[in-house]
Amino acid sequence: MKVLLVCMKYDYGDPNRGLSYDWNHFHLGLKSHFEEVRFFDYLGLTQELGQESMQQALIDEITDWRPDVTVFSLYTDQFSTGFVKGLQRLTKTLCFFHDDGWRREFVAEWAPCFDVFTTTDITGVRRYARNGLSNAVFVPFGVNEQLFCPASHLAKDIDVSFVGSWHPYREWLVSRLRKSGVKVEAFGYRWPDGMLSEAKMIELFQRSKISVNMTNCPSWDIRYLLFSPRALLNRFRSTKVHEQIKGRHFEIPACGTMQLSYYVDGLEKLFEPGNEIVIYQTPEELVDKTIRYLNDPEELERVTKNGLDRVRRDHGYGQRFLQVFQSLGWC
Repeated sequence: MKVLLVCMKYDYGDPNRGLSYDWNHFHLGLKSHFEEVRFFDYLGLTQELGQESMQQALIDEITDWRPDVTVFSLYTDQFSTGFVKGLQRLTKTLCFFHDDGWRREFVAEWAPCFDVFTTTDITGVRRYARNGLSNAVFVPFGVNEQLFCPASHLAKDIDVSFVGSWHPYREWLVSRLRKSGVKVEAFGYRWPDGMLSEAKMIELFQRSKISVNMTNCPSWDIRYLLFSPRALLNRFRSTKVHEQIKGRHFEIPACGTMQLSYYVDGLEKLFEPGNEIVIYQTPEELVDKTIRYLNDPEELERVTKNGLDRVRRDHGYGQRFLQVFQSLGWC
C-alpha cells in the first residue's frame, strides 16, 4: 500500500524550531507499518515556490507515483479548496485535523474537500453528522513509540516535569505545586527555561517520575484571577471553551513516565484512570495526587508500567492509521 503524507516537515515551517509533529509521528509511525511511504512538505515548497507551483508539484507527485491514500494535515490556507477537491479523482484523501474541537470554522470549510476527515473529539462524528458532514471518523492522537520510549540508562532524577506553552493558568498551577514543596521543571514557549528540542523533551520525560499534563482553558477560580493581572485579561480574551485529547497524553506514558493529567471527555476510553493514568479535576487534586504518588514509589511504578503497556498495545500511530484504512476498506 502506498501512502503519501502531505504535511509540513518543520514545526510551523521553521527549521529553527525542529522537525514537525507530523514528521516525527505520522511519517515515522507510518513507515513502521507500511513499506511505501512518501512525504510532501507543502509548507516548505509554498515558502520556496508559492502556492501555484507547490500545488502543481503535488499533482505531479500523485500522478507519477499513484498513492493509494494521500493523508493531509493542514495548517492555514496553503491550498485552495477547489484544488484539494479535485484530487479525489486521483487518490483517496484523508485529512487529520489536530484541533477540530475549537477550529470549527476552519474544519467546516475544509472537511467537505476530502473523502474522509478525522476528529479527535469523542463526540465529533455525531456532531458533524448533525451538521451535514457524514465523512468524519474518530481518530485520537497517538505516538511514534519507536521515538518516544523509556531509557533504562537514565536515572529518574526529576520529580515532576511539564512541557507546554506558558499560560497564566499553567503558571499558577506550577506555583501551587512549588509552594507545596514539589520540585517542578517547566519548559516551553515563554517559560523562563525556554523551549526544548524533541530529543531533549523525550529525555526530560524519560528522567521524570511524574509528568503533568495541564490545561490552558480559562478559569473563573478567584485565586487564579488574583494571581496575576494577565490572568484576568486572558480570561476575558480567550475563546477556548473546552479541552481535548492531545498528543501529549500518549507521549508521556510512552516514555515510561506516570502521567498526571487534567480530565477531558473520552480520556477514560483510551486509558484506565487510576490504573494507567492519574486524573485531576481541581488544583487541590493536582497537588494532593502529585505528593501522594511521589511518596508511594510502588504505586507510582505500577501506574507507570500499565500506562506504557497500554500505549504500546493500542496507541502507536502506525497502528492507528492501519486500523483507519482497514475500517474504510482502503487496504
